Amino acid sequence: MNKVILLIFGYLTSLLFPPYFFFPFGFIIFPFLCHYTDYKQNNLKKNITFTNIFLFSIGFFTNFLFWIQNPFYVFEDTKKLFFLSFILIILLGLIFTCIFLIIIKFNKYLPTIFKIPIIFVLSEYIIANIFYGFPWVSFSLIVSSNEYFSFILKNFGTLITSYIVIQLFCLPYLFIKIDLYKFFLKTFSLFCLIPLILIILYHNFKHRDPALFEEKLNFQIIQLNHQNQALDNNSIVKMDTIISYIYKSNAELIIFAENNYPYLIDDLKIDKIQSVLKRNQTVIIGGSRIEDSKYFNTFLNITHDKVKYFDKKILVPFGEFLPFRDFINFFEPISGLIDYQTGQTQRIIKLNSKINYIPIICYEIIFYWKIINNFNRNSNFIINITNDSWFGNLLGPYQHFYFSKIRAAEFNKPIIRVSNNGISGIVDNNGKIIMTTNLNTQHSSNHSIHLNNNINYFKTHNVIKIYFFILVFLSFLFNQKKNEHR
Repeated sequence: MNKVILLIFGYLTSLLFPPYFFFPFGFIIFPFLCHYTDYKQNNLKKNITFTNIFLFSIGFFTNFLFWIQNPFYVFEDTKKLFFLSFILIILLGLIFTCIFLIIIKFNKYLPTIFKIPIIFVLSEYIIANIFYGFPWVSFSLIVSSNEYFSFILKNFGTLITSYIVIQLFCLPYLFIKIDLYKFFLKTFSLFCLIPLILIILYHNFKHRDPALFEEKLNFQIIQLNHQNQALDNNSIVKMDTIISYIYKSNAELIIFAENNYPYLIDDLKIDKIQSVLKRNQTVIIGGSRIEDSKYFNTFLNITHDKVKYFDKKILVPFGEFLPFRDFINFFEPISGLIDYQTGQTQRIIKLNSKINYIPIICYEIIFYWKIINNFNRNSNFIINITNDSWFGNLLGPYQHFYFSKIRAAEFNKPIIRVSNNGISGIVDNNGKIIMTTNLNTQHSSNHSIHLNNNINYFKTHNVIKIYFFILVFLSFLFNQKKNEHR
């Protein structure tokens, strides 16, 4: 019976995420996990516990990542390989289960109401960093539709937001374990609330003055809804469509999506686009370029007399390159015969004499710690171009869009997101959605946003993460020593 319940609860956990946001489920699922862990820790054999937790994780990851099988159905040759998508799900399930059991085994003293959030956040951190990393499993997504949590994201970052969310879900368990009230209030206020309050006060004091710089940016979003290039080779028609949009536009910035440029770019020659551009106009478009026989997924910033570019730095394994190609070449029907190369250009582009922006291509948006640094932290806004037609029509595109919403609040910068087939949109620096488009539709619209010197707190976020892990370690030691002297 426990196996069935945990499998169902794992599935229900996935419904906390976009596009469902069944937020109240969390106040049932996580107190149940607390109760289950307290009760079963002394009443079940280890192998049965492993099986049960593994079933919970499989229920969660299977539905949450259901969309990862969609890329296999793009090509006829890869349809029969769709089962490989479940290897990732099983691997993630094993990682989560092992972390769960290790935390439970090595700390029998820290109350479960703290252990459960630690287990989930530690799983998120390890999954995000192991091998090539997969930060898609971020529990901060649960509150990405709630603008009140944008304040937490802005001040503390993604990882701590994930912890706070799960800790809140666990609170009803206090009504079951009355003896935890005093311990929880004392520990949580001393080690968590006080430092967090001090950080907020520090930010507000240091940056209380309004920004002196302010510019208005006028731009046009163009969602072409083209088929995947590999399936539709009608490049002439595609190019004519692009030129037509540019010719008719009066916007100072015209933004297309990833892979919208229908030809292979050689030596950055974009003459046809440049020929129709007005002097004050800039076009942004994604395409594949070749240099010294090497291929790059490239973000192009084109004016009438100059081309700036950014090459994608965070590539999708088995999608844009094949790891250990000589040993696992049977994956080539999926990854292709050619590997894309990692870009070396800095992640910042100067739009004009006053405005800089951060270019982000597709999947890179989920790697929050890799896309912000000292070099670009003072940029004015973010442009994320993507092609989500690989992800299908269900969960993937929605989850991907809400990562942009998280990043906007976390980086304290507006984001303009343009997807080939949707969801395109605009999010302000507080994580508020200004506009979105529908999936699988053509769309063109003009907008404007106000830009200023919004401060990013990524350095503080890193300090908080270190503090958090030290806190966890000290809590383990403190409670272990406390119980040894009883």
